[in-house]
Amino acid sequence: MEEKARGGKSLVESVLELFEVTSTYVRQEVKRVVDESIAGPIGVAARKAAFILLAFTLFSIAAIFISVGLFLLLATLIGYILAYLSIGIVLVIFGGILVWQAMDRKAPKMPKRK
Repeated sequence: MEEKARGGKSLVESVLELFEVTSTYVRQEVKRVVDESIAGPIGVAARKAAFILLAFTLFSIAAIFISVGLFLLLATLIGYILAYLSIGIVLVIFGGILVWQAMDRKAPKMPKRK
């Protein structure tokens, strides 16, 4: 004979209902913890990264327009051929300085094997 719990439910039905309520509670708590500790900070970081990328893209486009404008100003002052030559010479000099700096630094020594 089945024992009846309060409310007219059997013991098995009460245990099954307790299991459903407990599993629902655990799912809700796991979702809350994941949202608070993982999904929330990742979402904030993703938004910040997207805005930083957008800002650097705009800065890059602005730098291109500024450099074209300065080149056109230089070209009107000294002529296009001299403007191209002077910018080319400056770029070659700076490239040479960078290569010389890179070659001047000593490579780190690897530890010797025994």
